[in-house]
Amino acid sequence: MIKKEILSQYDSDKKETGIISPYRDQVNAIQKEIPDVETATVHKFQGKEKDTIIISTVDDMISDFADDPYLINVAVSRAKKRLILVMTGNEQTQERNITDLMKYIQYNNFQVTDSKIYSIFDYLYGQYTKERTEYMKKHKRKFPMLSEDLAYYTLMEKILNQDEYASLNVLSHFPLNMLIRNPDLLEERECRYAMNPATHIDFLIYNRISKKPVMALEIDGYQYHRKGTQQAERDQLKNHILEVYGIPLLRLSTNGSGEEERIKETLDKQLFGS
Repeated sequence: MIKKEILSQYDSDKKETGIISPYRDQVNAIQKEIPDVETATVHKFQGKEKDTIIISTVDDMISDFADDPYLINVAVSRAKKRLILVMTGNEQTQERNITDLMKYIQYNNFQVTDSKIYSIFDYLYGQYTKERTEYMKKHKRKFPMLSEDLAYYTLMEKILNQDEYASLNVLSHFPLNMLIRNPDLLEERECRYAMNPATHIDFLIYNRISKKPVMALEIDGYQYHRKGTQQAERDQLKNHILEVYGIPLLRLSTNGSGEEERIKETLDKQLFGS
């Protein structure tokens, strides 16, 4: 959202813009995506000032760590002309310093904008229990994981029903050993993994006529697939195997966003070269 909606909307000098987050992982992620804007934790920004300061709170539910009043005060006071607070729209379970800051912003009639970026996986969070219940009433469970149900019903069906993708179809939980019939290009470890009957692709989109694969789609639960886990190691194996055999792979993390646009962008590149 910072990259697509804030920095593209506000006419700010990037040298006079700073992004502050309480979490090192978020700082690292922003630095990777937006390398030309100074980004740091609150502690690293002490003693510095910028015309524009963007505070990225990250939390779905505001934590005690992010809500520390001293850190908030330091972050807010770094801004000389403009302060932009980026926070969740989820209801909070108790009064917080950050929510008090939000109320102050609203009370003084400063600009408050809802992001246009959303995720199909929002229903996984506790704040959306009511919406999730209504969703499940309308859709018969098809997969063990709700995240895969959401991907199938809200993405696969919707996209593949559009005219430009009428030549495509989708298979779920497709065994990798049925896709990689000749494992000669693989190393021994990759071969064992690919030929294991339990190894599958969450969704395989293919051409109805030629039966050739167009794209593989994986739904990655954030905690289960996070860096350093055994599953993350398996993911790397699958990534390389599909790369070797020229099958485009798209991974959708349950803490990401813009899933429909990303899928269509990948499909368009394969179908139309754009």
